[in-house]
Amino acid sequence: MRTPIAITGAGVMSPVGTSAEALWNGLVSGDDLRGPWKKRPLALYPIDNVISIPEEAWAAATRGDNRPSRRARALARSAVGGALAEARLPSPAVPRLGCVLASTTAGVEAMEDGIVCLADDQAPQATALDASDLLCAPNCHWTGPISFVSTACSSGLVAPVLAIDMLLAGEADAMIVGGLDVLLEYTICGFNALRVASHDRCRPFSAGRQGVVLSEGAACFCLERLDAAVARGATVKAIIAGYGISCDADHLTAPNVAGVARAITQALQTSGLPTDAVGGIFAHGTGTPSNDSNEVAALRAAFGRDDLPPITAIKSVVGHSQAAAGAFSLLAAVLALEKSSLPPTAGVQALDPELGRLEVVNNGGRPLAETHLMVNAFGFGGNNCVLIVSAPSARDRAGEAN
Repeated sequence: MRTPIAITGAGVMSPVGTSAEALWNGLVSGDDLRGPWKKRPLALYPIDNVISIPEEAWAAATRGDNRPSRRARALARSAVGGALAEARLPSPAVPRLGCVLASTTAGVEAMEDGIVCLADDQAPQATALDASDLLCAPNCHWTGPISFVSTACSSGLVAPVLAIDMLLAGEADAMIVGGLDVLLEYTICGFNALRVASHDRCRPFSAGRQGVVLSEGAACFCLERLDAAVARGATVKAIIAGYGISCDADHLTAPNVAGVARAITQALQTSGLPTDAVGGIFAHGTGTPSNDSNEVAALRAAFGRDDLPPITAIKSVVGHSQAAAGAFSLLAAVLALEKSSLPPTAGVQALDPELGRLEVVNNGGRPLAETHLMVNAFGFGGNNCVLIVSAPSARDRAGEAN
């Protein structure tokens, strides 16, 4: 992109904690947090194997909410508030502050809880069923554009892309963006019905991998034009150098190699970077046979060669958090650039030989000398999104902040 976009703040609420450092430590240590869903027993389902935010964390997050407790709203409040605080916003220097959030289920939580609790006369209010109920901001009133988006499991990367377009069009001075989803019986039932829920740990790219382990959480970011962020003295955590987005609508659930490759190619083209400048790939890596093989095939098609940069995937630790999945991967990539290290793909055993020669980061991680990373997120219906994220020093030395 001719106008790079700075990430100047981040906030997170995840199964491994409510700070970026806690997320990183969990990824490096390869924590296995799987277990039955604690909110409600699901004995009738074939597979009750999820990665959830601890109940005590939910109790703390919803404390002080004067409306009926909604976990999705607590996620939004926590992650949005964290991004605003780190970016030092609101600020007089940023008069037009907007927000784009993403979720796959939005108000379904309120409907599901209402159905379960109807005997207790706790039917949800109509406003709780509306996604706009999640566009909350502690101590902040939006003065720029606001929007809510759902493109299935790519939503957490599509939200930043929409916000980037708003920034480049001059419609906002800064945007808070991110993805969030809570675990629901609705989604657990759905993934059981699709027969992609795994009894085992999620093991992306491994031989014998069984599929998805659902999870929940939120990650949000503050985005600004790089020149504006530097001018106001903001701390630039990383730079979004390019993005690609596609919708192939080829199949309801299965990824399409050509559609995914288009998004990857667009991201490389808009970044202006050669393929050998990409030091690592944060894969979508759901651990299903079709996703992993199609993702690798699409990467090879877009890169134009069989040998790929080192690949890592974080769902073996944080699970598949649906709309938060891409946002978690983006935050992990930002942290990897800061720490000059790629986190491991936890739980990997023998790699699937059908994937060909592939370097999947394992055994504690891998040093990272390069300054550009790729982040992938793909969703049902062929909704694909890819970002190129770069260390700020490389862009600043190139004079692109001026």
